[in-house]
Amino acid sequence: MDQRRFDVLFSRLCGMGAKLEPLTLENATIRGMWWGPRGAFILPPQATSEYHQLITEILRESDWEQKFSRQYLSNRLRPIVEDCVLADKAAVRAGLRGLIDHLAAFDEAHTVYLPLLGVALDDVPRRELGGIILHRATDDFLQRITIPDTADYIKRQTETFAWAEVTVVAEPHHAASRAEEACQPLIDVLRFWMACMTPTGTPCAIGLQGDIITAERPRIITNGSVPQSYDPHPSRLIPGFRFTDRTMEALQGAHVDDLASLISRPSAQPSRFIRLLLHALHLFGNGTAAALQTDRFMHLIMTLEAFLTVGDAPINQSVAEGVVIFLAVPVAERVRLKKEIQRCYRLRSKLTHGEQTSVPHPDLCLCEDLTKTFLIAMIQHRNQFASKDELIAATTVRL
Repeated sequence: MDQRRFDVLFSRLCGMGAKLEPLTLENATIRGMWWGPRGAFILPPQATSEYHQLITEILRESDWEQKFSRQYLSNRLRPIVEDCVLADKAAVRAGLRGLIDHLAAFDEAHTVYLPLLGVALDDVPRRELGGIILHRATDDFLQRITIPDTADYIKRQTETFAWAEVTVVAEPHHAASRAEEACQPLIDVLRFWMACMTPTGTPCAIGLQGDIITAERPRIITNGSVPQSYDPHPSRLIPGFRFTDRTMEALQGAHVDDLASLISRPSAQPSRFIRLLLHALHLFGNGTAAALQTDRFMHLIMTLEAFLTVGDAPINQSVAEGVVIFLAVPVAERVRLKKEIQRCYRLRSKLTHGEQTSVPHPDLCLCEDLTKTFLIAMIQHRNQFASKDELIAATTVRL
């Protein structure tokens, strides 16, 4: 942080700290109060807003937002604010300088283990993809990563077949959140791979524990004249995605294994088109993991829109024409599929405006197949486009 910016922060901190008051019964409110070794204090509402804005601006410096949570910074900033009324400006300046130096020099790495559901490692104890290591959830592995006498408890609470190991540079509390964020691209890729290797319409339940539903839903049916029957809801009860050497060979044969290279270099600066592709995969993955068919359908349409909507052109026309251009089918079949996509778009409009509340299963399957095919084409053509604008221009020329 340069000296000019430091001086601005120091001036704002002093101005805000001058409003700090000792906490009393008369001025007590829920917001803006804290207590510590030197007493209990409170900031009035306006100063509280300034305090939170100051935290936001400090975290915008360099990569600090990636390393520190707001609570971590707040806990270290409060003693400096207290110095505004308990000490002098020299102490405030020294405290702020020490905090800034600490944030700038921070390089403490933490390894986070996260339960990943819906994935099974059958032939190897671990696999690495995108800088994340997947471990088979064996008893020996759990004993190694937990403290004594907690492995059984962790096993009961998770019941997962795989754990994701993520190493991030961040303070401990924020490291857990950052690790979960780092896992998302891998989860998106696994969801897309599963969609490519299972029958169309197969529900997907790959994700971190708590983000998805994996247990069956009991349903009891009766009408008074027949005995009650038990019908487990199958949508969330699926076998794990078998992440094996054989799976990788099949992915290579389907030309979708290239996704691994997109997430294997997290430190590299991807092009705008690669970022767009990863965003589209995230939309698609959320759709495959949704329980309701309407939610799955809407996410598929959003995936196509991410690539093909532009300007004031009718959305249904730009999406329908853009998708069929990349399909390796005869012209007559392209014309038919274009009409099918436009029909799906009319359904999307009815769902959006509440005119319809369900999606016919054939329409869902058709939309999923077209979206998967289009995504595979985008993966294969990713080096031809640097941005969405170049993709739109290419589709316009072809039209």
